[in-house]
Amino acid sequence: SLFALLLVCAASFNNFAEAFATQKSHLQHQRIGRISSLSAAEEKNTEKEDKFSFQQRIESVKTAAVGALSGGIAATPFIAFHDIPLYGAATWEFDTDMGSLQSALFAIVYRYCVREEDDNDMLNMGVVGAFVVVRTLSRVRVPQYCTAAPLTCGSPLGYFDWDMIQQLALNGLESASLFGAAALAMEFAYKKEFISKFPN
Repeated sequence: SLFALLLVCAASFNNFAEAFATQKSHLQHQRIGRISSLSAAEEKNTEKEDKFSFQQRIESVKTAAVGALSGGIAATPFIAFHDIPLYGAATWEFDTDMGSLQSALFAIVYRYCVREEDDNDMLNMGVVGAFVVVRTLSRVRVPQYCTAAPLTCGSPLGYFDWDMIQQLALNGLESASLFGAAALAMEFAYKKEFISKFPN
């Protein structure tokens, strides 16, 4: 009958309307999800750009200057005590200049390692200690009288004789003053807000 046909048409239309509404809602959720993903990606990219922005490069330049000046000045008398009696003033000048350059590079690395919200003294000392050990060992010169395979240089340890132990002590003192002073200067610059810590 006509009434039954109208009922069927109404039911069909109702089902179609429900399906259309469900599909529309699903599309809206997908669109919101894409917008959220894009917003999160844009925020992440912005944060990444902020870490390596021009301002951060300026901070790195200031860091290098603080490291070079503090480390070079602190290590100068120790390098003089080691170099001038043995090698002369020219070697002392060269080693002091190179020490300042090493201290500048150390300060940059220190800033990247000890970041915002890092309050770990062991981390600070670990960065300093690593640079001290590497510089100290790299500056030891093996005397010509040592024999190779296996390395033997004499008393007291065979591998290290008194001359090499003296080199270790003097170079260790230089390196500790060089990088220790740079680290202290960096911490002072952080407190005075002359240099900002690198963000996490």
